[in-house]
Amino acid sequence: MTRATADRWLRRYHRGGTPRLRLYCLHYAGGSPSMFRDWPALLPAHVAVEAFMLPGRDGRFREPALERMDALVGALVEALRQQPDTPYALFGYSFGAQVSFHLAHALREAGLPQPRTLFVAASAGPSELGHVPGVDETDEELVGYMRSLGGTSSAVLDNPELLDLVLPTLRADLRTVATLPYTPRPPLAVPIHAFSGEADPTSANPELMAAWQRETTGPFRQTVFPGGHFFIDDALPELAAAIGADLDEPAAAR
Repeated sequence: MTRATADRWLRRYHRGGTPRLRLYCLHYAGGSPSMFRDWPALLPAHVAVEAFMLPGRDGRFREPALERMDALVGALVEALRQQPDTPYALFGYSFGAQVSFHLAHALREAGLPQPRTLFVAASAGPSELGHVPGVDETDEELVGYMRSLGGTSSAVLDNPELLDLVLPTLRADLRTVATLPYTPRPPLAVPIHAFSGEADPTSANPELMAAWQRETTGPFRQTVFPGGHFFIDDALPELAAAIGADLDEPAAAR
């Protein structure tokens, strides 16, 4: 994979200059990297925000979305091989949390550097993930589920033409997680910080998110915010502050 090819997989939102640390971000199912466009202003200046650009959305809209975790993670590993040798952390929201987890394991298996921290939000610990809603439901049921979660504009949910564009990618993301059963593996040796909404109606409630502790031999933290599955809509400054504090913490104190 050439550097030009690797660049297809990342959208860079940092302020410029030479970063001392990179935060690689993965969005929720059906989402896009644009959810991270405001993050640089909320994080320390030396942190570069680089969001993964997956097929099936934004500038890669005409490419079919991937539906297998191994294929997706394998492509992300190859993209990261082309990146500068800078310390980094991973952040994943909902679907992105599960992909980030498998990516960290794949990087370890490839003998590549591990993240400084794995940040996971709005997704149960892998051992507690269970059924993934929306995979087998009709379009109407899936749209109803999306309404119940919030976070998706009614302008999209009420527009059949927009739904025809959005739903295939959303289903592909859901299948990526749903078709990969949990297999116990040696825990990661990196800190994990889990973020959850106290009123999340999905299997990402705070109790099930506490199961992320099983996936690391390093420090574990959990922060619970007011709100539901998309608590990020109201708590982004607080979420970014918590991430920034972790990233600024000296390595010896972690």
